[in-house]
Amino acid sequence: DEITDEISVLELDLKKATSIRESEHKDNMEVIARAREGFKAVSEAIAILKSFYSKASKAQSLAQTRASVVHKADPGFEGAYKGKQAASEGIIGMLDVLKSDFRRTEEMTNEEEADAHEQFVGYEQASKADIAGKTTKKELDEQELELTRRVRATKMDDLRSAQELLDITLKRIDQQLKPACIDTGMGYDERKEKRELELDALKKAFCMLDVASEPECLD
Repeated sequence: DEITDEISVLELDLKKATSIRESEHKDNMEVIARAREGFKAVSEAIAILKSFYSKASKAQSLAQTRASVVHKADPGFEGAYKGKQAASEGIIGMLDVLKSDFRRTEEMTNEEEADAHEQFVGYEQASKADIAGKTTKKELDEQELELTRRVRATKMDDLRSAQELLDITLKRIDQQLKPACIDTGMGYDERKEKRELELDALKKAFCMLDVASEPECLD
């Protein structure tokens, strides 16, 4: 029926939505995990490079001090050193940007996952409530239909019993009235005269039984 079809559609839609949400959640968790790994790896790389360039800078400064004569003899030495420092800052700057990208990806994916989860929970609750309500209505309708069938069956039984009782009553009445309706061949006057004779005979019989109290009835 219609309500059964509606329940089936709701259950199928919920099943599909659940499958999509599970797949989406899995993808988001993978993206978040990779972003965290990337953020950690880049952070470690930046720390290593900064440590390396810091030590190199100190070593270079010491070498500069000890080789002041060489420094005076070769003016290009200082320029080469500054060029290396600028290159290191550029590399570290690029890594910082990449690190920020990983952090932003993790934060955005977390927000998207939270929003998707909230929306799905709302949809799931509404769907389950709708399914439960329609299922309850279906059960009540089925119970009402069964009750109607039982009441109808009971009324039919009562009707049959009443009909049987009526048939029996009519049969008895027919049996009682039939002899009186049988044609005896006598006319109305003859039947009237016969009835009057029967009544006189009954009166005389009563008088004979009660003659002691009413002797005049024999007159």
